[in-house]
Amino acid sequence: MAREKLRLREVLLLLFLLLLTSVESLYSSPISLDSLSHRLSIELRPAYNLVTNYEFHNHDAEGDKLYSSLSLHARYALSFDNDSRIGSRYPTTYQGIGIAGYSFGDHSYVGTPIAIYIFQGAHITDFNDALSLGYEWNFGYSWGWHPNAAMNSKWNVLISVALPFTWHINSKWDISLIPDFTHLSNGDTSFPNAGANLIGIRIGATRLFNDQHKTTKVREYAFTDPKLSTKTFGERLSYDIILYGGWRADRFTDDTFYVINKPHPLGGLQFQTLFHANHHFAIGASIDAQYDSSLNLYATDYNPETDTATILSPSMWQQTEVGLSLRGEITAPIFSVGVGFGVNLFKHGYDMSRIYTQFSLKAFITKRMFLYIGYRYNSKQYTHNLMYGLGIRIQKR
Repeated sequence: MAREKLRLREVLLLLFLLLLTSVESLYSSPISLDSLSHRLSIELRPAYNLVTNYEFHNHDAEGDKLYSSLSLHARYALSFDNDSRIGSRYPTTYQGIGIAGYSFGDHSYVGTPIAIYIFQGAHITDFNDALSLGYEWNFGYSWGWHPNAAMNSKWNVLISVALPFTWHINSKWDISLIPDFTHLSNGDTSFPNAGANLIGIRIGATRLFNDQHKTTKVREYAFTDPKLSTKTFGERLSYDIILYGGWRADRFTDDTFYVINKPHPLGGLQFQTLFHANHHFAIGASIDAQYDSSLNLYATDYNPETDTATILSPSMWQQTEVGLSLRGEITAPIFSVGVGFGVNLFKHGYDMSRIYTQFSLKAFITKRMFLYIGYRYNSKQYTHNLMYGLGIRIQKR
């Protein structure tokens, strides 16, 4: 317990320092807290668990205990002064860090995990002077799980997307009712990994401080920058070089189904070219190369009496994938959220997928350098993985 509390403080401090460092780099000068808008919020999130895994829904004789969850969230966010360069481009965007506690109704089986996450959101449209619609994403990690037959891991990744309906009571207070979808899993770093998929409603109250946004009537996506409209096609291009690593547990079928529940390292290199249509959207293509030491494993010397075999690895070439993908990104201060759809140009053996999808988050720590976190989902079953890396952006200014 002491180790978990220490890790919790360390991660929270790291996320907060990343946020402030990124803000300072975007301002290109030391930041003044008086020039930023701040908000504190608390949310209650009841949710229904969509997971169809038998162990989650009927893990003992009583059964059906894990269909629902309840979580309590405390959050801090900041936004940029509308008079600043970043604030004028993204006048309603906010970003911050949150901490939450989850309950699934059975502490002895699942645990009572604690989550830490970063989040970002913005205004989309207004229904009237008091009611508006926005979007928000969350990404983080959770600790305190009890490994079980459905999710065999003490920590799990948290990914959430939401559409906040916000009632602006006055310049100091907001009340929100927020449809939300949350995914919790270990990203195939351990087996089994059924994951939890929560669909529910957030009920939240937000206290605003030093609010620079005098009205919600700001059409963020209609905003145009005269400087951007004068840029040539080449000046709107950016080139991202990303190096990443990761690991995953493996399950494979080679005449017989085997489970190898130990870390298999992987790594990759991506070269992305993106065209920035405006300050909010970019589209382009990427060359994706990945080596995965868990691919195309095969068994020999099978012993039916003990149900064991010797697991061997093929050549490095048969564990390397090279693909081409189309990319789209939503860009905002500090963070960019992207999705890619790709096709492997080379396919070797039974375990490689022809089609793959990638979801990514870029967190800029300077104007040129960013942290990269992603998830690669292959059409071939059991060959998905998380990606942790560092990227460099090359772009004309």
